[in-house]
Amino acid sequence: MTTDAWPEGSETIEPLGPITVRVPATSANLGTGFDAAGVALQRYVTVTLSIATGGEDERSPMTRHVRKAAREVFRELGRERPDSELVEVTVDAEFPLGRGLGASAACRGAGLVAANALLGAPLSEHRILEIGSDLEGHADNMAPALFGGCQIVAMTGESVTRVALPVAEGLRFVGFTPSFNMSTKKGRALLPKQLSRKDAVHNSCRSALLVAALTTGSWDALKTATDDRLHQIPRSNLFPTMFELFEAAEAAGAFAAYLSGGGSTLMALANDECAELVSDAWISAAEARGISGQAFVSEIDAVGAQIL
Repeated sequence: MTTDAWPEGSETIEPLGPITVRVPATSANLGTGFDAAGVALQRYVTVTLSIATGGEDERSPMTRHVRKAAREVFRELGRERPDSELVEVTVDAEFPLGRGLGASAACRGAGLVAANALLGAPLSEHRILEIGSDLEGHADNMAPALFGGCQIVAMTGESVTRVALPVAEGLRFVGFTPSFNMSTKKGRALLPKQLSRKDAVHNSCRSALLVAALTTGSWDALKTATDDRLHQIPRSNLFPTMFELFEAAEAAGAFAAYLSGGGSTLMALANDECAELVSDAWISAAEARGISGQAFVSEIDAVGAQIL
């Protein structure tokens, strides 16, 4: 891995790299932790980035996220930003964009980490988090993508406060990713502009309960803790059978189920003994409603973004 910085006063872009970064998928919100809670999963995007003299390379929505993030590092440092076509990127992804698994955060995080490393790592981890969260518009995916584990975050302007939440042993994340995507923009447009006091208290109590349940292993409290009134009901307009599928996962032994991020992935919380049963239940219930997709079982990724 090169760590050469741009020569001062240079008017040209010198070749740098390549560097490869692996970043985990993330599942955000966890029901009632809207824009505040996220967890890293053991599914990955692997990005290789270099600053070269130009040439043909991969062009896709994922690589555009990587390029924009990499160029943002140069802007942050007051360096000459390479033209987009000079930022060569390849992406190997185990999960797609638009499915509620933090693919945009993973790609942007990879671009930030890789570009920072190429320039000698002048930016702190926290500053990378702030830049990435600003690009995303929220920090609940970016924090676990960069640092792994379960993260609780709050944004104030560009500033981000995060706390790594220790999750008790034994929890499995059982996902079902439908073959269709859900627009984050459309989903957010459906959210209410105001909540009644009753609904606000409902969610605030349960988000606190969520943190307590995860840290203490009080899995029986998870169904109540994930019972959201802020974003899942409005977003079900884009996925009408969502709550029926939740019921199928819970009937198979899951502690709780929720919409991962802005969807379309659904996530169940289960123990190791019933995780595969829940996975099968996702598939069966979805097929019965004419929905195709893939199920998976994951533990929490504890590492976050890694330079390989």
